[in-house]
Amino acid sequence: MLGLVMLCALAQTDGGIERPALTPVVAPAYTPELGFLIAAGGVVGWSADAQTPRSSFALVGGASTVGAFLVQGRLTSYWMEDKVRLAAVLDVRDQPDHFFGVGFTQATTRVQGAETTAYRRTAWQVNPHLQVKIRPSLFFGSVLDFTGTFSRALSPGVQGDRDFVTRGGEHIINSGLGLALTWDSRDVPVNAWKGLLLSVQWVAYGPWFAGTTAWQSLLLDYRHYVTLGGEGSTLCWQLKHRSTWGDVPWSDLSQVGTPWDLRAYRWGRFRDASATTALVEYRLMLPFPQDTLWARLGVAAWVGVGAMGPGLVPDFTPSQLLPSAGVGLRVRVQDRVTLRLDFGVGRGSYAFYFQFLEAF
Repeated sequence: MLGLVMLCALAQTDGGIERPALTPVVAPAYTPELGFLIAAGGVVGWSADAQTPRSSFALVGGASTVGAFLVQGRLTSYWMEDKVRLAAVLDVRDQPDHFFGVGFTQATTRVQGAETTAYRRTAWQVNPHLQVKIRPSLFFGSVLDFTGTFSRALSPGVQGDRDFVTRGGEHIINSGLGLALTWDSRDVPVNAWKGLLLSVQWVAYGPWFAGTTAWQSLLLDYRHYVTLGGEGSTLCWQLKHRSTWGDVPWSDLSQVGTPWDLRAYRWGRFRDASATTALVEYRLMLPFPQDTLWARLGVAAWVGVGAMGPGLVPDFTPSQLLPSAGVGLRVRVQDRVTLRLDFGVGRGSYAFYFQFLEAF
């Protein structure tokens, strides 16, 4: 993906605190579900005080060759000398899509087509997290998750799919309230070079705030970062698991193959009650002189594998594993804030991605 990156991050210091910096970005991208995409947006970074990690807010909007439109935002902020953390995800989109059913067999045997898998959906998610420090490196807090999926122009294959009909159908609204416990010793959480993250998150969805579903989810997330040789040379790995139970709608089953894990598959093709992914990634900021634009460039490479299943634990049968390998380019737009351009290859699939911030 070649694109124009306009770097306007002119951060200044004031009493040891960096002033807010804004970086606008325009670039093309490609993913299996969106086709070629022109995305425009920016990222703003700031520091609440000299003892608090740098916060960031990234916002990107785009339109694609398949007729998709989307707006995505991600807030990662730190307050009161990192005693309080507020994070949020915003995703609003309208796009043509394909539903392959639920489970590995359906995902790999159902033929994609206008009569078998096609439909159009409007979907949104608002997902804020508020956590407070209860001990050094240990945070506890609440999770809110509001999502909706409205489907139309259903192909005969989607209209006749049993899981689509019985798991929510055309109109779904989820309203979730939950708790999160996190151990976080990363040096800079937005783009760590060392430290680890251990997180447990439980969310219950119900009729509050106009919700139309009743189910629960459990997310376990382990990430570890090690500096190799010098700053900007990082080996990291992630093990992530998500289980769902209850009357889980088809739109919110656990998925493998997203822009934040394997980065090689059509997002939404592989879904079931539970999913686990494991990734190892190496990131290197290139050692060019710091007073040149080349010093903003970096590279990355990863390998990973995913599995899913109908129970609380995925099916780890070798024939049903989903491998992934990929390489990427990094552009530092602000201190420890990167724009990533990734290319991943998987099982009969490949994908390009353009995103702010690292995948994990």
